[in-house]
Amino acid sequence: MSLQFAVTATFIIMLVLTLGAIITLQMRNQSKILKDLSRKVISAEVAAVRSDLNVFLRAPALANRMVAVLMSEQYSPLDKDLSQFEVPFAHILAEVFPDQKQLSLISFGSVHGEYIAISREILTNQFSLLLKDKRTNSYLNFYKGLQSSDPILNQFSHYDPRPRPWYAPVAKSKKPAWTAAYQDYDAVQGITVSFSSPLYDRAMNFIGVVASDIKLDNFDGYLRASPNLGNGAIYIVGDNNELISHSSIEARLPRAPLLVLPTQESAKLLKPVDSANDMIKKSATLLFEKNIEDFEFDLKGEKIYGRVSPVADNNGLNWRVVILIPERDLLGTLKKDMLVTLLIVLSIGLFAALVAWKIIASITKPILLAAETAKLLAKQEWQPAIAGGLQLKETKLLANAFDEMSNALSCSFEQLNYRIRHDHITGLLSREGLLEEMLEIVKKSPEMCWDALFLIGLDNYRSIHDSIGYEQGEELLCAIVNNLKQHLPQQALFARVAETEFVICVPVDFNVVCLDDLINKYLDSFSQSFHLQYDEVLITGSLGVVCASFNHIELIDNLRNASMALSKAKDKGPISYEVFQGSMAEQSTQKIHLIAELNAAIEKNEFRVYFQPVVRLSDSKVIGAEALVRWQSGQRGLVAPGVFIPLAEESGLILPIGHWVLRESCRQIAERLKNGWASDFDVHVNVSVRQLIQSDFYQKLEAILQEFSLSPHNLTLEITESILIEDSNVIATLISRIRLLGVSIAIDDFGTGYSSMSYLHQFAFDCLKIDQSFVSRFLDNHKSEAIVSAIIRLAGGFDVPLVAEGVETLEQARRLHELGCQRAQGYYFGRPAPLEEWPEVWCGSAPSGPLS
Repeated sequence: MSLQFAVTATFIIMLVLTLGAIITLQMRNQSKILKDLSRKVISAEVAAVRSDLNVFLRAPALANRMVAVLMSEQYSPLDKDLSQFEVPFAHILAEVFPDQKQLSLISFGSVHGEYIAISREILTNQFSLLLKDKRTNSYLNFYKGLQSSDPILNQFSHYDPRPRPWYAPVAKSKKPAWTAAYQDYDAVQGITVSFSSPLYDRAMNFIGVVASDIKLDNFDGYLRASPNLGNGAIYIVGDNNELISHSSIEARLPRAPLLVLPTQESAKLLKPVDSANDMIKKSATLLFEKNIEDFEFDLKGEKIYGRVSPVADNNGLNWRVVILIPERDLLGTLKKDMLVTLLIVLSIGLFAALVAWKIIASITKPILLAAETAKLLAKQEWQPAIAGGLQLKETKLLANAFDEMSNALSCSFEQLNYRIRHDHITGLLSREGLLEEMLEIVKKSPEMCWDALFLIGLDNYRSIHDSIGYEQGEELLCAIVNNLKQHLPQQALFARVAETEFVICVPVDFNVVCLDDLINKYLDSFSQSFHLQYDEVLITGSLGVVCASFNHIELIDNLRNASMALSKAKDKGPISYEVFQGSMAEQSTQKIHLIAELNAAIEKNEFRVYFQPVVRLSDSKVIGAEALVRWQSGQRGLVAPGVFIPLAEESGLILPIGHWVLRESCRQIAERLKNGWASDFDVHVNVSVRQLIQSDFYQKLEAILQEFSLSPHNLTLEITESILIEDSNVIATLISRIRLLGVSIAIDDFGTGYSSMSYLHQFAFDCLKIDQSFVSRFLDNHKSEAIVSAIIRLAGGFDVPLVAEGVETLEQARRLHELGCQRAQGYYFGRPAPLEEWPEVWCGSAPSGPLS
């Protein structure tokens, strides 16, 4: 990511976040404002509608009272002719209520079935007479004018007002009431609601019912004419959630046949859910909750605000007025204006981002040039120059800093390169320097090769270095190098590739005779001591040689081959050499594979413990056994200990193997002791140097004894003489702790190592074992017999038992017994075998009989 992009992107992100926060807050405030505004507008609309509705619905009640006064004064139940009421009825509707056009009809029905009414035609405001009395012969006549002498427009036979919905309920209850919506007999057969009142004469006799009608179509027109309606909707529903009136344009409801009208109590009205108006249809489900007041819902992405207001009186009127106002009626063009404003702001922001992009590009150009300069420095072009772009104060300082850094890096790189390519003590080429030097030579002479490679390894440098100190150690290395340089052929390459290893690459055409002579000279250089400032030191070296032509690409392989030859040379002893043979690589590969198999054998539990009996020579009784490890390989079969034990010690695998042998030996012997073996049975287990010097060896030994409940007196640890000189103080302390635990210590292979009366006197031990190399030939060699006899007397002097190893004949056993040796082991008494394969005579520890 470029700095220009990062800064510009940050600017744009901050701008977007800021605008987003502003828009979010604006939308939140807008929503709050809309709710408050909708409540205020709806409240005002509800107040206006309720006010107008009160006036609208008051007219029928007033008309009924006027008709009631008129009829109670002048009507008699004996009157079968209602002509005297034609003019007063017309006067009430036309003169008293000329502007209440919602009042479509006032009527009177007598207890005898006479009927008179004045009807108003809403569009033309024309009035007409409806009459049924003795003059009409039981017909209901619709006249063109207000008099019975006017032409008849329509007639209905056998008309009786008493079953009609506006008459029957009031005649029964004798109380004023609003009727349900019903279909009328007029020309359009419209749907009507009536306010009906019972009528009494002066004697308080019930004489009929007076009713004032409101056509629902007129009611709808009134709601549509609401000045604040806008894009909203107003509708009125009755008790059963049917539309009494509405401001929307709806399809005409089907009309019932005239023959059904006399028995019809109410008309079928439209349900809000069936309305053609989407707002009314969506709000229909909310009306089932009787106590609902304010509500809102979304319709086609627009918010609709609504309120339900009850309209009721004591005359059975129980309506609810629902007012719906869409968001656009409240906002007008505000939302569109806000969108335009937002687009303008975004355009300004985009323009600002483009300007910022250009400005930042100009500012960051010198920084980009500085980055390119850094790349040049990485390519070791030490004198770069930063040019171009706007040179600000900071970038100028950066350019100067790069100049100073390039100079410092140039010096540091040269020093570092020299240190990488050369040894800082001797000044010779390092391993990396040797390879680079070869590459440079090959660049000049592509055909260049080398005929031989010498790998010189110092044998005892580490111990000498620890003795003489760091400074004299470096002085010794320089002295060795100076001696070797005296015999260095021309054009040969000389390098120090490790702490104690040096390489000499002999140039091409160097003959074999000279090569042999050179090997002798290098070895002879270690035959004399080196004179240092304060000391005179004798150090030895060994030589691994590769006699094969090679180039720079094959250097690493030849170093590896020379290392293998050097290892072979060191096995011979000091001041030795070995020439690499192809078989060495094969042996090294086999060695690696064998170590890998050895490691896998630990996980696969392929090791076995064999036990060789230790007998008492006086009576040939088995008194103990030596535990010997065997490897039963799944691939190689039974592998001899001499093959894998050295590799285990070299690779460190001797630690888990030795621990396993110790634990398994203790386990098996503990089981036999519990099954009746002699309680003084002694098992000998060999312990390696690396195993013994582990810091947790004592804790592991103690844990094994506790785990198998084995008495420490039944265990003897065999250690070689070489262990005793590794670290005398540490080993002496550890041996003392082990013996205090009750475990015995035996010195194995005595006489073959560094036998010394001093360490025998310093270290406490419980047993000596004569190495089989002395026992095998002591009958035929007087010197060997003298050594064996001396060791037997030495053991007697220390008052410890002596075990002779490698006894293979009766004669050897007899002679050892005659010389005073108490114990022995060897093939004569028994070969190593698993405990389960021991003869019964061994397992019972019964004597075999004295030596005869």
